[in-house]
Amino acid sequence: MKLLLLTGFAWLVALSCIAQTKTTTTLETEAVLKKKIALACRLTDKDQIKRMNELHQTLFKKVTRAVEHPASYELVFENSDNTIIGDLAEFVKFERLCCPWLVFHLTFQSEEGPISLEMGDSTETKEMVYLVMELNKLQQPASK
Repeated sequence: MKLLLLTGFAWLVALSCIAQTKTTTTLETEAVLKKKIALACRLTDKDQIKRMNELHQTLFKKVTRAVEHPASYELVFENSDNTIIGDLAEFVKFERLCCPWLVFHLTFQSEEGPISLEMGDSTETKEMVYLVMELNKLQQPASK
């Protein structure tokens, strides 16, 4: 019985160590990827960088939900207005200057319906979008 308990405890410790290693590795990978993204950004004008950061702050507060697709993320804005439309156009303009490899799809639903912005076209660009846009900070709606 003691052997069984010790074996179980040993497995628990081993699994805990593996989980910790995986978490540390994931965080290290994210840090390296963020650094590469920052170095790859082609946007150099300080005023443009400042405005892009302002747009990140403004737009992300208005996101209703983030939808994960196999190769991209889609940000949905349920309460669309002319301000969001202008900000989204400006955001895409700056992001295209910064990251010319990134693909954008801007969709306007009929009759003043939601607007969605999809970014990415591969698993690699999807991961970059997740990290750069800090989508993990967006509040997800509660499951119903």
